[in-house]
Amino acid sequence: MQITKREFLKRLGIVAGAGIAVGARADDYTFTGETLPPGAIGDPTKPGFGKNIFPLPHTIEDGPSAFMRGGKVIQPEREVPVFHETDVVVVGGGPAGFAAAVAAARQGVKVALVERYGSLGGLFTNGMVLIMLATSRRDESGSWTLVARGICDEFMKRARALGADVCSRIPDETNDRHIQPTVDPEGAKYLMDTMVAEAGVEMFFHSWGVDVIQEGRKVLGVVFESKQGRHAILAKQVVDCTGDGDVFFAAGADYRQITHALGWVTRLGNVDRVTAKQPPVGPDGKPRPGVWPLKSNEPNGTTSWRPRLGPKGNGLDVRELSAAEIAHRKYWWETVREMRATSGWEEVYIANTCSQIGPRNTRLLASGLVVDRKMVESGYSCPDVVGWMGSDGPHARGVPVAFRSLLPRGVDNLLAAGRCLGAPDSCDIYRLICPCFVTGQAAGTAAAIAAKRGTYVRALDISALQKALRAANVWLG
Repeated sequence: MQITKREFLKRLGIVAGAGIAVGARADDYTFTGETLPPGAIGDPTKPGFGKNIFPLPHTIEDGPSAFMRGGKVIQPEREVPVFHETDVVVVGGGPAGFAAAVAAARQGVKVALVERYGSLGGLFTNGMVLIMLATSRRDESGSWTLVARGICDEFMKRARALGADVCSRIPDETNDRHIQPTVDPEGAKYLMDTMVAEAGVEMFFHSWGVDVIQEGRKVLGVVFESKQGRHAILAKQVVDCTGDGDVFFAAGADYRQITHALGWVTRLGNVDRVTAKQPPVGPDGKPRPGVWPLKSNEPNGTTSWRPRLGPKGNGLDVRELSAAEIAHRKYWWETVREMRATSGWEEVYIANTCSQIGPRNTRLLASGLVVDRKMVESGYSCPDVVGWMGSDGPHARGVPVAFRSLLPRGVDNLLAAGRCLGAPDSCDIYRLICPCFVTGQAAGTAAAIAAKRGTYVRALDISALQKALRAANVWLG
């Protein structure tokens, strides 16, 4: 039996009781009997919305604009207002920045976290690289040991506690296999927000770090751009977790720039309804590429994230990034339309695409110790170990993280963590999700201790830093 919209709402108890007048669209509903409060300047015929509209004075002061001189664009000098002062500022809220901010705050200092998007997680969540790779190492007997501990291990356990639909499974401290959980991106965002708030981190979303405040070698804070304009955050210590090394670049630190694949992830819905048993055969008589899913690989069982390696490119070139975004969208739209026209895949659809394209690497920091593939495969050791990364394939023995690897050469009061570490032949380990957690926690802890002691971070007593990391359940071997 069909009923009117008014009758439907009445049965829900939201017509007579709440005084909603039914219009043509949901956003046309108005609250009868309500008037605009004093000072409101919204539409009086729709007070449900109009009651929120009040005048504001201009909240941003515009400075002098750029101008042309001799065919060149000149940016005039202007004052940058100080927006905030803190002990530690972390720029970039991906896995490394999240772990750095939480770790620093747990050491009892004031921490600010600056993130250009509206959610934490970076390429893990916004880029939908949902599998937490490199959790463990394997010894000569073949046994696996969880080495990505500390905040990384805590995050996995808390994600699993939210439900099996949020986190597929978690590794134990010792396993008979290498467990690498897949985490739902919305669950991960929620959990990261929760942990940042618990730690007392001051969070600034929609803010893009664009410069540093510097006196000689010493970094005194960062400059960021937002809808409020350009502002400064003064800090005793700065941690660069931008992934692209934007902060250490601005500070004049040495680095090596490389190309890498520009990745892009699409999640496909109704993968659990695929009835095909094997990929279809293409016009050349060969099976289609592996992007044709046969089963879901996410814990909710209904969607599947499918990464595409993408073209080689310069992840710092806006033209190349824009072209890659367009090419990826075109590829996936046409591929999924082809799937839906193929027996066995009729119900598959694009659930969502990543909001953040994934340059796997751009700038690699020229740190105090750059670990290359030869060092990894030789099983190198370091007295200044501040964490361990698990690894895949031929590197199953795991990789220790040296404190020197987090320190830019020639710059003080600045650390770096995340995918900007390593050499061109080893960066594919450092850029993985769990290693980013590990390097971030080490950098954040070091920054906090240096801020409390009022010393240069590179002058820290390594034994004191290691003691703090062990107390936070970081595995140092």
